Amino acid sequence: MGLRKAMEADLPRIMEIKESVVPLMIESGNTQWSEDYPDLERFREDLRTRTLYVYETDGHVKGFAVVDDEHPYPYDDIPWELTRADSRALHRMAVDPAHQGKGISAKMMAQIEDMLVEKGIKGIHTDTSLENEKMQYQFEKNDFEFKGKLNLDENLDDWYVAYEKVFEEEDS
Repeated sequence: MGLRKAMEADLPRIMEIKESVVPLMIESGNTQWSEDYPDLERFREDLRTRTLYVYETDGHVKGFAVVDDEHPYPYDDIPWELTRADSRALHRMAVDPAHQGKGISAKMMAQIEDMLVEKGIKGIHTDTSLENEKMQYQFEKNDFEFKGKLNLDENLDDWYVAYEKVFEEEDS
């Protein structure tokens, strides 16, 4: 099946995936997510705004991501090629650890790109914790360009890295 809009019935599986990736993130020194974030209420809000997607194959949800217009205020200091209006933001993406290393992240990103291109969107802005080397690797592997560092909260020692992907325009 691939990428689809999440439904209420997907929330337990989304939380299961989130809860399985958090210990691995913390073990690798990445504290971007915790037991408290993202929480069920955050995902319910993503569901309410219809911005939460799941990646499903063989009847099983194996990953999720949020694609929305929520560009955090600190994004204003990043030298993006595209404006907010021409892009969407990618947040809260994870793949079930039991299915990592099978190309699911790349498939999710490709299908997100296809969906956005169909809507006339020109690219994606995103960020991840400086410690989240796995996600940085995924961005770079999938042709995202590093755009700079930023702080997203009051902890000035908590750095994030921003990435952008500008979609290639097809010749008409």
